[in-house]
Amino acid sequence: MRRTYDAVVVGAGVAGTVAARELASDHDVLVLDPASVGAGATGRSAGLIAPSLFFGEHPEMARHMNEFFRAFDGTGQFRFTERDRVDLVAEGEDGGAKAARSDAERRRDAGFPVEYIDASTVRERYPQIRTEGFVGAIEYRDTGWIDPYSYANALAESARERGATIETGTPATGIVTEADSVAGVETPAGKVKADKVVAAAGWRTRKLLAEHLTLPVRPYRTQCLVLDPDEPLGPDFPLIRVGSEHLYMRPEHNGDLLVGGGQELLEASEAETADTDTDAEFRRQVAEQLPDIVEGFEHAGIVNGWAGIDGGTPDAYPIIDAPSEAPEGLAVATGFNGLGIMLSPVVGPAIRQLLLGDPAQFALSSFELDRFDDRHDSFTIRSTSEV
Repeated sequence: MRRTYDAVVVGAGVAGTVAARELASDHDVLVLDPASVGAGATGRSAGLIAPSLFFGEHPEMARHMNEFFRAFDGTGQFRFTERDRVDLVAEGEDGGAKAARSDAERRRDAGFPVEYIDASTVRERYPQIRTEGFVGAIEYRDTGWIDPYSYANALAESARERGATIETGTPATGIVTEADSVAGVETPAGKVKADKVVAAAGWRTRKLLAEHLTLPVRPYRTQCLVLDPDEPLGPDFPLIRVGSEHLYMRPEHNGDLLVGGGQELLEASEAETADTDTDAEFRRQVAEQLPDIVEGFEHAGIVNGWAGIDGGTPDAYPIIDAPSEAPEGLAVATGFNGLGIMLSPVVGPAIRQLLLGDPAQFALSSFELDRFDDRHDSFTIRSTSEV
C-alpha cells in the first residue's frame, strides 16, 4: 500500500464510494474497508428510492437524488427500476386521511407527482392490494428501487476509473492528527498520510472517531425476507409501505417480493455479533400480515432472508458534516437510518463542499452535528415508518 494520498475515505459502502468518486475527479484518493465493497449495511438494504417522500421538505435535495439515479442508470451493472409507491393509511391511524391528504398536497405543491387516493382508487389502480382496514394511501409516481450491491460496485468502479484506489480487507483503526489537523489514518500495516479524511464507516464511525469527536450514532438491526408468491408479480406492482405495521415491500425483477422491517435497537457490543439471519418473530409477522395486505401470498414460500446492521441518529437524519470541534480536514458521513442508498447522491456534493468549499446545490444544515445538544448513544431511534 502506498503511504501518501490527498484523501482517505474510511468505508466502502455507498457513502464512501460516492464520496471517493466525487473527490477522485481532482484528488488522489484511497478507500479503506475491512471487508469488501458494499459488504455492510449497504449490501443488506432494500434499495428503495423515494426522495419526495423522505425529503420532500427539501425539494432541491430530493430533485438532485431523483436526477442522479436516473442519470447513473446503465453504469456498469447498475439498473434503476422506476415503480410507483403506495403508502397505505390505516383506519384509526394518527391524522388519518386528512393528514395524508395534506401531506400529499404539500409535496405536489413543491412540484412532485404525489397525490392522496382513497381505498377504492387504490384497489382500482393496484388490484393486488387488499384495502380492508385502510382508508386510502399516498401515491408517489417518482419512486423506484435498485439493487444495492450492484449500485455500490458501480460507484466503486466509477471511482477507480477516476483514479481512486480501493483497498478492501484493510481497516482504518484510528485517525492521525497533527496540530489540530488531520494527518492521515492508522491501519494494521501502519500510517497512511493524508490531509483529508472522510469517515463513512457506518455505525462504527462513532468508535473510529471517539478520540476526536462524539457522535450520537447507535446501531440497530433490520430484516428482509424475499417471498415467492402464488403467481409472479407483474411489471406494475408498486412499492408499498404499511407504516402502522412498520413493514415495507418491493417487487424483485423475477416477480418475487421483498418485505422489510423488524427493527431492533442494539448496543455497540451486541452489533458485532448480531445474527445476520431473520428471526422467527419477524417471519411470523410477515406470514400473518402479508396475506391481509397483498393478494397471492396465502401459500408463499420463503426464498431467502437476511438481517443487517445500520447506524441511526435521534432524529432519523444522518450526520454529514465537517464539525467545527473536529480536526481540520475531517468530514463525517454516518447515521443514515436506513436511508443511505437514497441519500448517497447527496454525499458527494456535500463532501466537496465540506472539504473543498465547492458549493452544493442544496443546503446541508439539516445534517449538521451541532443540531444535537446531547451526544450520548442511548437514545431511541425514530423509525423511518414514522416519516
